[in-house]
Amino acid sequence: MFTPNSLRQVKEVREGKFEPQFQIFFCDDVEDLMKHYFHDFTAEGVAEPYRLYTGSWRTPTTVKYFGLSEDTLHSDSGFVLVKLQKPRLTVRTEGEPKLMPEAAGEFAKIRIGDEESVKSFTEDFGSHYIRSLTVGDAVYQILALDRSKYLRARQEVLVDKKVTDFNEIYEQFLAPWMVKESGAVQAASGDPRVKALLDTRAVTKTQFSSYPSIFEIRKNARLLDELEFLTEGTQAITALSFRSIGALLPSVQAQDYYNEIVNTQLALWEVNI
Repeated sequence: MFTPNSLRQVKEVREGKFEPQFQIFFCDDVEDLMKHYFHDFTAEGVAEPYRLYTGSWRTPTTVKYFGLSEDTLHSDSGFVLVKLQKPRLTVRTEGEPKLMPEAAGEFAKIRIGDEESVKSFTEDFGSHYIRSLTVGDAVYQILALDRSKYLRARQEVLVDKKVTDFNEIYEQFLAPWMVKESGAVQAASGDPRVKALLDTRAVTKTQFSSYPSIFEIRKNARLLDELEFLTEGTQAITALSFRSIGALLPSVQAQDYYNEIVNTQLALWEVNI
């Protein structure tokens, strides 16, 4: 779609180790959880980019990726997403994109108020192109809290910042005996060896029971070392950024109209799935 010399790929080799800090997201409901699950996936001009990935999800798919029971997902629980990232390589597209003659001819036909001109172009050539992507892996867990406990945790940690120490946050709000359900600890890559390790070792044991717990990864140096080894070659896309081709239009008004039509088409696509 673009001329060969107008864009180039720039590769940045990352550390290739799990980051030292957990990322924690407070999610008011399942839709909010989907949004934060795809926190690092963006699309310029798209109001809710996570819907690009979750639009076709049904309950079994949600249960699979979130690691929670169907009953919990359909309850009034609040959710806490805990994630540990391992970025290995970031690839960025740089330069001034120039459309190939055929695409440029169709692009030049786009007019404000002419919905078909936008639809015709995007159906033939797409609406976006990749600006950057990051490859590596990520381990994550979703915890479900009763509504009252969730609201208290969100207020004290996010709003009032009364509790800022990570260990205190864990003990007061996220320990297995404090939550409604501890979801499965999972890897973005879905690698079966990583899954087996997390299922058996990322576990908090009490006198009478055991619970999946991502926090064991930072408590247990040997577990972290094994996880580093097993994810040495996994290649999940952990971040993805799309740029709108509409950004190449000559006026802000035309760009806004292009994005408006693209958003409408995405909404219709989601409804019709």
